[in-house]
Amino acid sequence: MSNAIPYLLQGKNIILVVDGKSHTISKDTHIAYGKIVDALKAQDWDALRDLVEPKKAIVNFGLGYVSIEGSKVMWKGQPFHNALATRMIEMYQDGFPIDPMVRFMENLMNNPSKRSLDQVYGFLEKNKLPLTEDGYFLAYKRVRDDYKDIHSGTLDNSVGAVIEMSRNSVDDNPDSYCSSGLHFCSESYLGHFGNAGQPVMILKINPADVVSIPSDYDGAKGRCCKYEVVGQVNGDPKDAFTSVINGDYNKPQTRLDPKTPWPYKPAEKEAPKAKPAAPADTEQLYDLVRRYGGAVEWVDLTRDEAEDQIERNRLQKKAQLKIVKAGTQEEI
Repeated sequence: MSNAIPYLLQGKNIILVVDGKSHTISKDTHIAYGKIVDALKAQDWDALRDLVEPKKAIVNFGLGYVSIEGSKVMWKGQPFHNALATRMIEMYQDGFPIDPMVRFMENLMNNPSKRSLDQVYGFLEKNKLPLTEDGYFLAYKRVRDDYKDIHSGTLDNSVGAVIEMSRNSVDDNPDSYCSSGLHFCSESYLGHFGNAGQPVMILKINPADVVSIPSDYDGAKGRCCKYEVVGQVNGDPKDAFTSVINGDYNKPQTRLDPKTPWPYKPAEKEAPKAKPAAPADTEQLYDLVRRYGGAVEWVDLTRDEAEDQIERNRLQKKAQLKIVKAGTQEEI
């Protein structure tokens, strides 16, 4: 067992001397402060050494651009400092999978705005908005009874719609409170816009498409240049999201081989490819496509699986789907 480590408590700081080297651990800034306190109470000197001076092993994630080195998140070999990096380290050290956050970071780094890079994840955490497994995030939008946007009454926000505008047409000034752009919001902002009885839609947004987070309403809304309407809230919006990672609105999905390791790279959206007709002794498989727009949502399902998924979408007020023979547009 290692020798005891001398330490001194000074307000919010802990001063330790590890192998002759002094370390000041601040409650406000050190990511492992709580664990260090626990290790001191337990007199677990080996654990304390690892917490104060983390091993410098490099762990690579995702496409290889994101890595964790000790207590730092790196992007293409350079340190990355913001709320997202802090949360990734905390979850990684606690043994939680961080792959959705890695995908989110890979998408976020395609955002050309430094301000957005710094603001987006903090906005999500503050407003309790979830990430999706493919690295997007979900937010709210209130619309008219006919699903048109409240401001202009011209944009159809029905489930399945993809709304887009030129990025340079979106106001990137966070101090411009009501300005041009495609708007999304948190649950707390819904009461400040429209009427309580109007539909509330669920938007799926790529963090690369976020342009600004206005500073009014305590940072409860944002502007982007593109979003997809993926659902409608049924009941109290506070109950719409039940976890920080949401798996309901990913890219086209298929059944996975149980041996496939998680995480896996999500399938890219593409037009379904024609398949040869199945032999008579082979079970017919089916795809699920959106009834409006034709986007492929699920592929290679059995008839029972397809019907079950359609029923789940109906109950959860998600996109209306239809069953087609696998690899075709032939509806059954």
